[in-house]
Amino acid sequence: MPLSSINSKTNTIKRESRSKAVWAVFFASIIAFMGLGLVDPILPAIASQLKASPSEVTLLFTSYNAVMAVAMLVTGAISSRLGIKNTLIIGMFIIAVFSTLGGLSNNVWTIIGLRGGWGLGNALFVATALTAIVTLSKTSIAKAVILYEATIGLGLAIGPLLGGLLGDISWRYPFIGVGLLMTSAFILLIISMTNSKEEKIENIVKTHTSILDPIRALKHRSIRIFGITALLYNFGFFTILAYAPFVMGLNALGIGLVFVGWGSSLAITSVFIAPKLIERFGTIQSICAMLTIYAVILLVMGIWTSIQWVIIVSIILSGAVSGTTNTLITTAVMKATSIETSTASASYSFLRFIGAAIAPALAGILAGLYSPHVPFVVGAVFVFGSVIFVYINRHHVYHIDKSEEETEKIPGGFVLKVKDFMVQDVISVNQNTSIKDILTLLVENRIDGVPVVDNCNKLIGIVSDGDIIRYLSPKEEFFLDFVYTILVDEGETEQSVVTEKINKTVANMMHQKHLYTVKENDTFENAIRILSHHHFKQLPVLDLEDKLIGLITRGDIIKNILKNNY
Repeated sequence: MPLSSINSKTNTIKRESRSKAVWAVFFASIIAFMGLGLVDPILPAIASQLKASPSEVTLLFTSYNAVMAVAMLVTGAISSRLGIKNTLIIGMFIIAVFSTLGGLSNNVWTIIGLRGGWGLGNALFVATALTAIVTLSKTSIAKAVILYEATIGLGLAIGPLLGGLLGDISWRYPFIGVGLLMTSAFILLIISMTNSKEEKIENIVKTHTSILDPIRALKHRSIRIFGITALLYNFGFFTILAYAPFVMGLNALGIGLVFVGWGSSLAITSVFIAPKLIERFGTIQSICAMLTIYAVILLVMGIWTSIQWVIIVSIILSGAVSGTTNTLITTAVMKATSIETSTASASYSFLRFIGAAIAPALAGILAGLYSPHVPFVVGAVFVFGSVIFVYINRHHVYHIDKSEEETEKIPGGFVLKVKDFMVQDVISVNQNTSIKDILTLLVENRIDGVPVVDNCNKLIGIVSDGDIIRYLSPKEEFFLDFVYTILVDEGETEQSVVTEKINKTVANMMHQKHLYTVKENDTFENAIRILSHHHFKQLPVLDLEDKLIGLITRGDIIKNILKNNY
């Protein structure tokens, strides 16, 4: 068989493997998001049968979202060590266990605690699922985010229906039902994502993500802006989700059907409306417009709270606006910076789920202290605040609409991508290369650093001349070192250190650090932004399978600026 035929057949198998894995994650994500809407129809029933107040029952959302917010900070570190597949499986297992235990409980405070455990499982799953879909789909980030948002919409549409149908029999059944469904998704994912397929969803670089990476990511202004925007918006979103069932005056099935309409409209607009708005008006203007409409809907609900049909129509309309808003903000976050998808998602989700945790509890307290109108009015104020916040900071995030373009036009009508000006003949080393050999490469080729790759040519790290100098330098002497030198040894000298370390391999000197990379189809502008912001001398270029195929240096940037008359 000709080599081209073999390669074609292999590529087809790889695409089919990725496709099955994507749909397995897609199905599991729907079930995971069902957990949000599933509880809505049974909130009044739980309050009635367990003799709990509305403010206590709304804490089912608060504990769930509070644990999710904190857990988002560690999901990246966990998934980078366990792998995406294992993290997804553990998350699903935790959801199945805690949802089932919740259905078997007899005390509202026990259920509140168990919902926290459910939130932990959901955090592990949700943050990792977004990374998996973006990586596995091999499409643009915008399209992958739309697919992910579709799972949210479908989950939020099916969840209330299941909650209403089962909750009309007993409030316990929806909890147990999620446990059974998540178990089936657990099995499906194990079957669909075998070890051979898992190679396609490993991290972009094989370095462990630090627990502090999501916190460090908050230094990026764009992530802070969209994270705080989502935090304020979630005050309105979760006021509707957690408190609206108490003012509708319907049974569990009736509430479920209303939220089916809410979730269905959310799913439709997230897939079909959001992309058109971005194309027509741009991301920032669309976000401001949708948030303004959402705030008006909340205000209407706050004024005419006692009119049932107004509340029902407003809830369904809010779903349509939420679907668009969620997609717009999530897409903006994913396109706003060059940091890893998992880190950006974790950092952003930490901020937004803080609002999601506070809003349900605040709504219950405000309704108890004042009237059922107040939670919706306060929610509207917070959402209006998000509009003002985005508008004030619009100049710092307008670049996301430029980065959404697949290419960048330059004078003369040419299309300039990273692959057009990168150095393709890359000198690289592996972990077993000695420090001495690396120094020889640097001197002979007049370069100041080399990428370190594994046997599959996937990037592990970068070693610069500065890294080697620091590694070979004698350690700084502290007081105890001084005492030891006097009593025992003569101390380290440059000669002794070099003699000892120069024949060691690069694996001995590499330390964990975040690696910034670009893809071959990324824009010239994006490459400049990363190099200038982080003061890098060089930037690795990866292909669609995350293999090292090129390198960009400051000199390459300067040459192309002059060549194309920027």
